[in-house]
Amino acid sequence: MSLLIVTQSSGLLTAYGPAGQQQILAKLQAYAASFPSNSTQVAILDDPVSMNPFGPAASPNNPSSLHDAISRVTAAVTAIETILIIGGNSVFPYWQLPNPVTDRTLDPDLQILTDNPYGDVAGSDPNSSFEPPIIVGRICAGAGESAASLCGLLDNAIANHAARPLRGGYVEITNRAWIDSSASVCSAVAGAGRVLVCPNDTVTAANRDALDCALLYCNLHGFTNSNSWNGSDPVRGFVPAVTPDSFAAQFVSGTTVFTEACYGLQIANRSTSASCALTLLACGAAAVVGATGLAFGSATEKPLNLIDADALTQAFFDSALSGDSIADSLRAARKNFAGNLDPYQKKTLLQFQILGDPTLAAF
Repeated sequence: MSLLIVTQSSGLLTAYGPAGQQQILAKLQAYAASFPSNSTQVAILDDPVSMNPFGPAASPNNPSSLHDAISRVTAAVTAIETILIIGGNSVFPYWQLPNPVTDRTLDPDLQILTDNPYGDVAGSDPNSSFEPPIIVGRICAGAGESAASLCGLLDNAIANHAARPLRGGYVEITNRAWIDSSASVCSAVAGAGRVLVCPNDTVTAANRDALDCALLYCNLHGFTNSNSWNGSDPVRGFVPAVTPDSFAAQFVSGTTVFTEACYGLQIANRSTSASCALTLLACGAAAVVGATGLAFGSATEKPLNLIDADALTQAFFDSALSGDSIADSLRAARKNFAGNLDPYQKKTLLQFQILGDPTLAAF
């Protein structure tokens, strides 16, 4: 797999200062060196020296200009299949696209945060970047955290390349009302796995060894700016199934995580301690795939008719079981959506993103 690693010098400087910027850029070179020779290109898109072989540097913090710079690099470098962005939204901005779902009684999100257009290098309309040919991932630390935190995440990625922990089986954590659709999603991986049903089952710091697995699937409720993914109960309301305290490196390092929780990958302006996804990455998870906004799934009365996020997840698992990378599994899952897309499918394709190293094997 040919990987393009991109970031912004100005964004790193603002977020981490001159010393932190240089520390991160040096660590990027070490990360690139962990791949086979000549398979990785690093481009600092707003730096004239780095971009000299490819044309003018990008205008800082301008998604369209950054897209143009990426397009010029991919045109000059053979067979780029995956792009990895280094830094959070304040370092390297997400695209903010209008939500195709316009009914605000069903979906409060006005915009979708997505990296898809960066991978659609030939596309002219970012709003239609539903199946970008180049898959994009992102590695970032929490808001306000140090350069050492981001470098630690790159060290985790290097370690996963060198000697990824040997884990087996899968763990499914599901909201009780969705147990049938979750079982249908996981039918392809049924076997050596464990099923936890919330609100009866919850994972805390006391029993987090329950999450020791190669693939973690969370079909739970999520809320904007919430630090938990939840089940629900008619009497108790929403019950946290997992919180950031549920994860420890000794049990989830190297694990691939797919979460269907609404806002499961809402990481902009969030600290690591307030985000399940960022905590998983800090604990060495290979990657977390999830939605940046409110997600839609199958109707509870039709659990075998998988749609939207459920259909995407099942297709991801099908590809993962064949040995595909995280990037290739998400690419295959997106291609599973065919024909005329409805607004809910469009939102699903735009908002499910990869936090972590997309080049690692999914399962």
